[in-house]
This record gives sequence, structure tokens and C-alpha cells, in this order.
Amino acid sequence: MDRGRNASRLIVAILILSSLSMSTVANDAGSGSDAGSSTSTATPLPTSNATYYGNLSSTDTEDFFSISVPNGSAMTVGLTSPSSADFDPYVYDSSGTLIDYSYTTQSYEEASTNGTSVGGTTVYIEIRLYSGSGQYTMQVWIFPDQSPQQNDANSGGDAGLSASSSLALNSSNQTLNGWISDSFDTYDWYNITVPTGNGVFVTMSFPNATGSSQLSLIESTATYYINYDYTAPFEVTSNGTNVGGGHVYIRVYSGSDEGNYSLNISFFSTSGQPGSNQDDARSGSDAGNTLSNALQINMTGNTTTIPGWVDETWDDYDFYSIAVPSNWTTWASISWNNSSADLDLVLYDSNQSTLDSSWSSNPESVSGNSSAIGGTTVYYRVSAWSGTDVSYNLTIGMGNLSDSPAYNQNDANSGGDVGNDIASSFALPIDNGSYGGWISDSMDSNDFFSVQVPSGYAIQANLSWNNSANDFDLYLYDQSQSQIDSSFNDNPESVQSGATNVSGTTVYIQVESYQSWWGSGGGEGNYTLDILFLNQSSVPGLNQNDAYSGGDAGNNSSSATPLYNATTGYSMWPGYVDSGSDTYDYYQVYIPADHGISAELSPGYGNSQWLALELYDSANNLVDSDYYSLTQNVSTIGTGTYLGGSNAIISVYALDGAEEYNLSMWIFNLDADGDGFYDEVEYSCGSDPFDNNSTPSDTDADGICDTLDEDIDGDGVDNSNDTFPEDANETTDSDGDGTGDNADEDDDNDGWTDTEEYFCGTDHNDSTSVPDDLDSDGVCDVQDDDIDGDGYENFEDFDDYDPTEWNDTDSDGIGDNSDGDDDGDGYYDGVEEDCLSDPLDGSSIPEDTDSDGVCDELDDDIDGDGIGNDLDAFPDSSEESVDTDGDGFGDNADPDDDNDGYPDIYDLFPLDPTEWTDNDADLTGDNADPDDDNDGWFDTDEEDCGTNPFLMQSSPDDADSDGICDVIDPDDDNDAWNDTIDSFPFDPNEWDDLDQDNLGSNSDPDDDGDGWDDSVELSICGTDPRDATSIPDDFDGDRICDNLDDDDDNDLVLDFDDAFPFDPTETKDTDGDKKGDGADTDDDNDDWPDTTELICDTSPLSNTSVPDDFDDDGTCDLIDPDDDNDGWSDLEDSFPYDQDEWADRNSDGKGDNEFPLTAMDHMRLNPVASIIGLGLISALLAGSVAFFVSRRGMVEEEMSEEELWDSYDEDEADSYEEW
Repeated sequence: MDRGRNASRLIVAILILSSLSMSTVANDAGSGSDAGSSTSTATPLPTSNATYYGNLSSTDTEDFFSISVPNGSAMTVGLTSPSSADFDPYVYDSSGTLIDYSYTTQSYEEASTNGTSVGGTTVYIEIRLYSGSGQYTMQVWIFPDQSPQQNDANSGGDAGLSASSSLALNSSNQTLNGWISDSFDTYDWYNITVPTGNGVFVTMSFPNATGSSQLSLIESTATYYINYDYTAPFEVTSNGTNVGGGHVYIRVYSGSDEGNYSLNISFFSTSGQPGSNQDDARSGSDAGNTLSNALQINMTGNTTTIPGWVDETWDDYDFYSIAVPSNWTTWASISWNNSSADLDLVLYDSNQSTLDSSWSSNPESVSGNSSAIGGTTVYYRVSAWSGTDVSYNLTIGMGNLSDSPAYNQNDANSGGDVGNDIASSFALPIDNGSYGGWISDSMDSNDFFSVQVPSGYAIQANLSWNNSANDFDLYLYDQSQSQIDSSFNDNPESVQSGATNVSGTTVYIQVESYQSWWGSGGGEGNYTLDILFLNQSSVPGLNQNDAYSGGDAGNNSSSATPLYNATTGYSMWPGYVDSGSDTYDYYQVYIPADHGISAELSPGYGNSQWLALELYDSANNLVDSDYYSLTQNVSTIGTGTYLGGSNAIISVYALDGAEEYNLSMWIFNLDADGDGFYDEVEYSCGSDPFDNNSTPSDTDADGICDTLDEDIDGDGVDNSNDTFPEDANETTDSDGDGTGDNADEDDDNDGWTDTEEYFCGTDHNDSTSVPDDLDSDGVCDVQDDDIDGDGYENFEDFDDYDPTEWNDTDSDGIGDNSDGDDDGDGYYDGVEEDCLSDPLDGSSIPEDTDSDGVCDELDDDIDGDGIGNDLDAFPDSSEESVDTDGDGFGDNADPDDDNDGYPDIYDLFPLDPTEWTDNDADLTGDNADPDDDNDGWFDTDEEDCGTNPFLMQSSPDDADSDGICDVIDPDDDNDAWNDTIDSFPFDPNEWDDLDQDNLGSNSDPDDDGDGWDDSVELSICGTDPRDATSIPDDFDGDRICDNLDDDDDNDLVLDFDDAFPFDPTETKDTDGDKKGDGADTDDDNDDWPDTTELICDTSPLSNTSVPDDFDDDGTCDLIDPDDDNDGWSDLEDSFPYDQDEWADRNSDGKGDNEFPLTAMDHMRLNPVASIIGLGLISALLAGSVAFFVSRRGMVEEEMSEEELWDSYDEDEADSYEEW
């Protein structure tokens, strides 16, 4: 049974572990797997509103989905991210162009097709991880597209949302219309090719625009603005930027506006424009205007000077790039002659971060400042801050840093630069010593050293330097790399282990050149580091006796050291603090009742240390502090804090440095004369603290002397607000009549008694608050039966407060005396008089035929058709007013108003008898319009060119836009090459194709088709780029010509370090025998083959490292079985390096050949044989005894026996010798 249970448990455990080890299978959007990671692998979703779920993590950072949007529909996606995570939604069109996105930190975000027409296409959704992980919820809605149908630039749709989807325009002067919206269509992008030798000027009319809309002109890479404008009239221009022969982007942006706009685009000639014929750096053109198209300068020496031209209006930037060799640096200066101009110079590193800049001098100068820019490309920018038509000279220099201190360091005699962090720190000897080093704030900002502190010792380090312009800092860390001490304000700097016990441990010392976030840093130069070990018995921090406590005082208020022996009067307590390892000393002292405390710290704030003194109450509230006094003092005096009967806390705080200090304390009585008033109070109240008969006056006996009492009479009103501060019965005199309000019958002196004001509801203490008395009869209105005094009592008066009104005939709330319409019939009394109706009879109103509110008697348009009676052809009929053709029929009823034979419903100009059609809808009739289809070509020209003058889509081809159609144009691309000899008749930039590769020579990087770029052949390799037989030498075929190739044989070893630069199989010749190490069997020429040296554990590359061979038999001792060649294996040879000895049987360290074994050696080496020998000797003695006592008659027998023994003795001797 137990065996079955154990088996069951084992199976369950295996199943659990198996389930835990199985990989999680993704099920994004119910697909059963992970959603795609791009538009090409997007997971398809059904065309319906739905909610989906998915997961993202650090190993799955994006999910792509696709959905087919029906015609006339749009889409929105909502995303709910998991808690503690941030996922973002993105929407792309069918080409993968971004339409909309949201990247807020809200848990719910939305993105939509945003007005872009996507009906009938596939839309892509991306859910992207920004942070966190977990399951998200995605909701998809498909709905009818509510955005306006667009026709930007007559394209039939919306202009692009980005440069990549921009709408291409014809390269011609033109006006186009478009629509934009901050809700549906934020951007409209257009691109247009600018003819060579031309610039472009664009204006925009956008009636609905506010300050949030923008018109921009953007260069061909779509990375920077040429010009932009935020305000109407919107105008942008290329204005000096060379855009001719290339394309630019025009972008319309709406931040909070929506509506129609129009763009007017026009080209202008740049011929004669300032800067149109530049020769920056003798390049024949303008230097680049951005870092990305900077003009490359190829240095032919260490210094070169190049000319250039800038203009604050036409060309305000020139960028140059220069490749800096490894271990080199660069600098530059710029000068110009125009004293009214101001040019600036900036140096950027390869990451386009500013290295140096200059903007206030002439010349301006910048430098790499020994920065680590070697082996990279750097950039110089010349900018015209002000000035026009400015020619300049830019001098660029380069220098080799190999001989500079940065590349020739010998920190602490290490032979180079020591480590830049603790992990790579350089170990110093375990001894007091002085070491030199070099650091730089730009190239080598840190030097780290490690020091093993001897047992029983502490450490101190001092740092000094000679150049006063430098600022170096010093830090000390313990073995756990926690900072013990630092010093950064002095020269020399000094750090020490202080109260930290570093005995027998490794500490780390950091020397740093001060690093600044702005301005200059600590500079560079040599320093001296002194290491001093201190016996721990002499280190105060390790031998503390703070306040005679036998150790260190507490480090916080909760562990404060009690001063049990502190008594009233004076006491002094010694101590020690260290800003690096023992920052605080806290003491607790009991203050008796009616006592205070003062304390003094010496030293406090000084040149070599900075200590601070603080006093706290028992609740750890700060009472007093002193930070900047040489001798610091704190006290309860003057603080208003009473500490009697409680514990006070005193803190000594080391802000900088380490110091032994003396803390002096005075606990003093607060009432010297015992009169019940503390001395501090008596001083404040003006009485004598040492005379118990002199006490402070206290009128209200509240325990606060009158001098300090804010309410002397104790009536609850402070003196400053009490008109009678010494009269407890009075506090105010509202009317200032000298009588307190409590006794005054008219407190505010407003002529109304307090009683009257009470019944009238006004404030008797406010002279501006008086009872209302409209008729001034002395009775306030709330008590008056006839408030307005018009003789009509209130109950029968139409208006109690208007003495001029008492009746309202039409009950409209306006008294008859002031009512303009007494009878309330809607007509003013004066109007009724003018219109001849009765103003006092509500049923008598003026006649008004057209009901326009103007009676007929006064109406200039009786029929109300908007045409005055004197201009109305039909003044009595509101249906007609005009008869254009004078045929007696009003235009409203006349089917042909201009009587030209074309009914108005078909006549585009119904009131012009000379026009009736407008083919191009330009509001100019076809009879007068010279271009009926508005395609930019006159009708007569289209007839000559064979196109339809009434069809806009049928316009003549004109490749060069010169106004001459291609059919009759002898030079279609206007490049001055006749089409008959032009290899590219429709490309103005090309006419020649030397290598017949269908790529024009102007754009062909390899004109002669020899596989080498023209720029490489011409400027670098020195061959003819237009001669296919003239090709650069390239030994290793790596497409880098030999005179430029640093590794001609491509063996990954640079030529200067390659003994065989044209042999890819060899790079070194250690022994200089002209045979490469790869083929040489003895690389160091020490007569030992390399393979043998490897077996013998010596270096095959050093002739001073050769195998040991004691017997010179050609086999090194490491593998020689018999090193001394004496015939005995080293394993059996007690003297393997002595040919004359091989055995030492008695282990006396001496060879047995020179020092033979003794008898005792043999006995020790053969104990069994020795025992047998002793037995034989005993038997011999017994035989001798028997011989003398035996019978004499046995002489012969005895003789035979004697011979036998003699024989045995001889054998025994022989055996002994063998031993």
C-alpha cells in the first residue's frame, strides 16, 4: 500500500513540474498564437465591431492586426492597458503609412483613421509596449465615414499625411485648393520639383486660420525647415537656399482650425541672387546647410585654410566635416573683414553634440580640447548671426596627441594610466609613499587606487598639484566601496579613514578632475598623491572618549549619550567628530525646573574644519543653532522655549573635516531674585531681575506684565484695537466722540438713535448704515404709511417708492406718466399719432400691409419684397421686382431672363446675353475665355499641339515646362542639348552615358563602369574615373585602393604593424629571419622548435625563454625521463641531477656510492636476517658448552662437529657481507 502511495505521489509531482515547465502559448485576439510583429505578418481581424484581448512583454513588444474596412467606412480602436503598464495604439493605412496614434500615460487610449479615406482598403493596428507587461483589452469600431470628401489640388482625395505619402504637383506656377481639419486631417503634404536656377515662393489663404496653423517649406530630405509662417498672410520662400534642380515639400498644418485653403505657388529666378555662385572651400558650390549634408574637407597637411561665404538672409549656415585620425585632435579659427558682421563658429562631435563654440570675437576659435575624437568625423558650423555678403577664411588644424601627456601616462609608476573605476583600480604598495599621476577633465577624469591597510593601522591620503588653474578632488572608499571621506575645496586635498576601522582591509582612493555641468572643469595636469599609514592608537576617531563616556557619543537623538554628571553651573565635555565617518555626536542633559541652558562649542567654523552646534527639546524640536561662528553658542535665552524639568538634546555636527572639540555648558537659574518672574521676563518688562522688590506691573493680573501684555485691561480686545485699553468696560468709540459705545445712545453719530436703528433694521455701529427715509419725514420707510409722500397711502399707491406715479392704466407695470404705450396695443403713443390711430384705444392700431412693423403711412416698401417702392418694377407685388430684358415679365417668372435664347436653367450666365457656357468653371464664359479647359494652355496652342482645348485631362506634354509642347520643342528637357543628341531627352540633369548603363554620367557614381566610384578614383586613388582601363590597385580586393588601405592583404592586421603587408597568411616575423611566424618552425630562433617549446612550457616567441636541459640530450627536463642521463629513471633516481649517484638507502641525503652503508644500516634495512643471525650465535654458544662436558671418547665425532661449525661460520660470513 505504501509503495503504491509513493508511486502516485511521484506521478503527481512529475505532472506538476511538467505543467510548470511548459511554455505559455500566446492567444492574441483569439488567434491561438502571438499576433504578427509587422504589417506584413499582421493577424487579420473580422470586419465587425468587437473586443479582443492580447499580451505584451519584454520578449513580445508589439502586436500587429489587419482589418478590411468597408467602402464609405472608418475605424477607431480603443486600448485599455493593464495596471502598472503603458501600451500605446497606432493605426496605419494600407501602404503602412502612419495615420494616427496615442502615447499618453492614461490607462485608456484611442486612435482612429482620423478623417483619412480608408474605405475599401486594409488598415493596420499596432499595439506597442512602452513599459510594463500583461494583458490588454482592444476594442474595434467600424462606422460610416463622417469626414468630408476631399479633393486637395483636384487630386480626388486627401493630400498625404507625411513626406513619404505627399501629393506630387506639376513643376509650374499654380494655384490650388485644399481642405484641412484639426479633427480629421491635421496635415497636408505636397512635393514639387523646382526648376534649375530657380527658387520657390508660396502663399496661403486660410480664412479660418488662427495662430495654431502653419505653412512650411521643407527641404528634400524632410528633416529640416527651409522657412515657415504661423500668421496670415502665410508666406514662405526658399530665399537663398539652393533648391533648384531638386524637390521641396510644402506642408499645411492645422492645430485647432478647420476649413478650405488655397495655395499660390510661384518660381523665381535665382540668377544674380546673392550667394547663387558660391565656391565654399573651393568646391564650386555652397557648403551644406545641415550636419547631414556637410561639405567634406580632405586635409592634405596639418593645417588648411578654406574660403567661404555666408549671408544672414540668403545663406546663414555653412557646415563642414573632417575625419580625424586615431589619437589626433582638431581645432579651427575663422576671420572676416566686414566689421559690421558677426559670425559664429561651433564644433560638433560625431554624435552631433557640441564640443566647443565661439561667438563674441573676430577671429572666433574652437578646439577639440584633447577630447576623445580621434578616429571619428567631426563637424564645423559657420553661422551668420548678422551681416550680409560676408566672405570669410576658415583655418582648420589637426594635431597628433600621441606625444601628449594623455597618451604617455605613468600613474604611480604603473607604466600607463591607472583604472578609471574601483573594479580596475591600481594596487599601491603597503607602505607610506608618494606617487605621481596625470588626469584630465576631458580625457581621463578619474584615477583609482587600491591600498591594503596593515593590521592595527588607519590611513590618510593627501593630494596636491602645482597648476593653480586646476581643480582636483580626492575621495576615500572602504572595502565595500562606500565613501568614507572626501575633499574638494583645498590644495592639498586630504582624506582619512577617521573613525572607520579599516585595519587589515583594502580601501580605495579616487583622484578626480572636477566635472562641471557648465563652464570649464578641473582641467588637466600632473598631481602628487601621498599615502600615510597611521597607528590606530594615535587616531582620535578610533580612540574616542566623548564626554568621558569611554567611546563615541550617540549618532542621533534616540541614542544620545546622557551627561549624568552635568550639574547646575558650568561644566565642560571633550569629544570628537568626523564628517566622513562620525558625523554626529548627540548628548542628553537634564534641565531642572526653573532653569535654562547655554552651550559653547570650540572650535566651530574654521579653515580646516566646519562644525555646527544645535540645541533641541525633548521632542526633538530645534531650539537654537549656530553654524558659522568660530566659537559657536546656543542657548534657551531669547528663544521663548522653556526646557526646565525635561531633557535637552545637544548635537555636535561635522559638516566638513575631523576635529577634537570641547563642549562647555552652563545650566542656570531662570529667576535670580526669586520674585516669581524669570530674569528674561524682567529684562523684557523693565524691572530689576536681581531685586525681588522690583516686579513688573500687571493691570489685569493675568501673569503677563503690561509692557508685554497685548490686552492690558483683560477685556478680550488687544491694546491696538482697544480705544480704551485700560477700561475693561469699554473697547470701542465708533463715532469718536469720546464716549464708549456701551454708554453712547448713538454709537455711530448718524442722527438716528441706536433704538431707532434697531427697529429700522440698520447697524447702530456704522454711520454709513442709516434707515431709508424716502420722503425725509423723519420716519423710516419700514415704519412709514406713505413712503414716497405723494399723498397716496401705500396700500392704494401704484408705486410706493415713486412720488411721480400712482396709476397704471394698462397694468403693464409702468406708470401712466412714464409709459410710452398707454393702451398697451404694441404701438408707441407717438407712432400711433403719426400713423393716424388712437394711442389711448387698444383696439385702434396702424395699418401694415406687409406686416413688417412699419405702418403703410411710413413704409418705403409697401409689398415688403426688399425693393424700395421707387425702384420696384412691380411695387404692389411681392412676387416680382425686376424685369431684366424689359419684356413685361418679371425675372422670377421669365424662363429666359437675358433673352439670349438659352433658358436660365441651362444658361451659366443667365443675366449676360453674350455668354451661356463655362467649360472650365473659372467664371469666365467660353466666348471670352482664351483657355476653356483651364489647363494652362491657350485653346489655339492646344489645336497646334493636337490636344483637346475643352478637356483638362487632354493637355500638351511639356517635359521642361517652357510653354512649348514636346511635339514642336527641339529640346524637351531644356538642358541645352538637342533631343537628337541627348541620351536622356527628358532628363534636364543628364545627356551623356559614357558606359552605356542607362544611368547618366552626372548621377552615375561610376561613369566608366569599371566598378570604382568616380569620387574614389579621382580624389583618393588617383585614377581616371572616365577611363574603364584605369582602375586603382587593390591587392586584397576589398574595394579600398592600396594607397588608402590600412590593411592591404586584409588579414585584419594593419600594414604598419604587419611584417608582411601583402601576404594574408603572415603578419609577424619574431626573429627577423624574413620568414613569417606562420611558416617558421622556430619563431624566436633559439634552436628549439616552437612545438617543443610549447610542450616544454617556454615561450616560442622569446629567445630568452628556452627549455631547461640538464644533460644536453635535446630533450627538455620537463619531459626527459632521465634528466642526468645516468641510466636511472628520475622516478627511481634519488639524485636525478647527479650522474654519479642514484641511491640513498639510508635516507641520509648522501649517495650510497660515495658514502657506503654501515653494518647498522644493513641491520636496519634487513631486520629479519638480523634476527636469524642472532639465533645462530646463540646456538654456537650452547654448542661450545656441550662440547666441554661431553665424553672424551667421542673425539672424532666432536672433530667432525667442529668442522661442521667452521663450515657454518664461513657461510655466515658470506651472508653477512651480502647484507
